[in-house]
Amino acid sequence: MEKSIQDSIHGVIKLEDWMIEIIDTPQFQRLRRIKQLGFANLVYPGANHTRFEHSLGVMHITRLLKEKLDLDDVVVVAALLHDVGHAPFSHSSERLMKKYAGIEHERISAAVRNELKDTLNDLGFTVGEIEAIVTGKRKSIVNGDIDADRMDYLVRDSHYTGVAYGVFDLYRLIDKIKLGNGLVVEYGGIKAAESLLISRYMMYPTVYFHHVCRIARKMYEKAMERIIEGGFDAKKLMDMDDFDAMQLLKEKDREFYHMLVNRRLFKRAVYVSKNAVDFREVMRVNERRAEEEIAEDAGVDERYVIVDIPPVEEMKESEVLVETESGLKSLDEVSPLVNALKTASVENWRLGVYTRKEYIDSVGKAAMDYFGIKRVVQKSLDEIFP
Repeated sequence: MEKSIQDSIHGVIKLEDWMIEIIDTPQFQRLRRIKQLGFANLVYPGANHTRFEHSLGVMHITRLLKEKLDLDDVVVVAALLHDVGHAPFSHSSERLMKKYAGIEHERISAAVRNELKDTLNDLGFTVGEIEAIVTGKRKSIVNGDIDADRMDYLVRDSHYTGVAYGVFDLYRLIDKIKLGNGLVVEYGGIKAAESLLISRYMMYPTVYFHHVCRIARKMYEKAMERIIEGGFDAKKLMDMDDFDAMQLLKEKDREFYHMLVNRRLFKRAVYVSKNAVDFREVMRVNERRAEEEIAEDAGVDERYVIVDIPPVEEMKESEVLVETESGLKSLDEVSPLVNALKTASVENWRLGVYTRKEYIDSVGKAAMDYFGIKRVVQKSLDEIFP
């Protein structure tokens, strides 16, 4: 027996009884209250979609591929549960969970307990085999070079933010995927694979790494870090949703709580590309230590200085194997466009230093000195053409 869910991206999603048993557990239902994009709705008001609907979408795509490739049901379960380990506000809590609880969201065993664990056991699935797929230890259509996860989130995030960059030929790509030496894209699917990478390249600076999204995320992270170091057990975040986390913030750090809920965010004191700094040295910098030193030099409280050194996003999708007349090759080998995107994606990286509006000048100067950034003086036209 099947039931149907009407999804905003994929239309009708069919659910079998055993899937509904998993979905109906409290541990999975928690995902209804965890936003897919954290604080992105402060920039894109429509970005209120959740990990719940994304998980259903990934399951739907995986199920289509499972039937096409004749795979086991365990990959469908892994797709459904791949995000069950997310703490409040999704990736906004990721660093906190790893630092203070030793938990990464792909390690779903920390979240699979009580009713969910019992349900999986009753259905004949083990947490170990599911986690192996979710973490990528076992390569699959759930976690791989091109997988069901990114196929769904790019289209879904594009839809809810209203940013058209995430649209690509999803069902053409699904149709042209097969199993060979791992996951292989047929020759006729190269353009669809290229369109996915173009979407990814455009969505990262526009949505995922938009400076306001980064500022809100880092403000939440900084406030929660103080709360955890004040005695709160970080592992409890695994049972919490976005509303619980904001209530905790309201009780323990009312100043940052009100700044986040009223969108009274920090501003950019420094925001530069990798060409403006010694990139290798910057990537070794401890953000916390840098905040303390910059705050001391600027003469402001350290709580009002945030240093944001994001990771460099690698285009692993470019390594997916594709069929060619001369055998299997990676996508970046056969596509000059993908090879160019792979190089260009690094240029989207930005070092940010954020603070309250009234401290921008002092913190900006201290941060530029700390990171060795030269101030660029704009010349007037009269100076250029005397």
